[in-house]
Amino acid sequence: MEDFYKILEVPKTATEEELKSAYRKLAKRYHPDAHPGDQECEERFRLINEAYDTLGNAAKRSKYDREYAESKTMHRETNDKRTAKSKQPSSSPEVDFANIHRTFEQFFGFDPNSHVVNEEKLNPKHKENPLDTTAFFEKFMGL
Repeated sequence: MEDFYKILEVPKTATEEELKSAYRKLAKRYHPDAHPGDQECEERFRLINEAYDTLGNAAKRSKYDREYAESKTMHRETNDKRTAKSKQPSSSPEVDFANIHRTFEQFFGFDPNSHVVNEEKLNPKHKENPLDTTAFFEKFMGL
C-alpha cells in the first residue's frame, strides 16, 4: 500500500490547507504537459492525484489511515514470522553430496574411497571394520 503522506511530502498531521498546497506544488512540478513523453513523471503525477483525492476527503482519509495502519501491522507480523522461521535451526545437517565420502567418514570412521579406517572416530568395540555387521547379526540371532 502506497504511503500517500510520503507521496505528497507532508506529515500525517497535515491540515487541509497544507495538503492542498503540497498537491498544487507537486502537480505543477510533475504535470505531464511540462514533461511530454516522460513516463516516470506521468506515473508520479497519477500517484499525486490519487494521494490528494484520498487525503483531501475527510472520510476517505480516515478510512485510508485505518487501512494503512492495519497493513503496516500485518506486514510487520509477516516479517517477524519470516525472521523467526529463518532463525530456527535446520532439522537436518547440511550434506555435501559431492563429497559424501567425507560425511561417511565423519559418521562411520571409514573412507569408502581410500578404504582407510580412522581409528580415532571408531567405536572401540568395532576397530576392525566399521562396515562389519557380524557382531550385530550374531547378537540379533542369539548366537
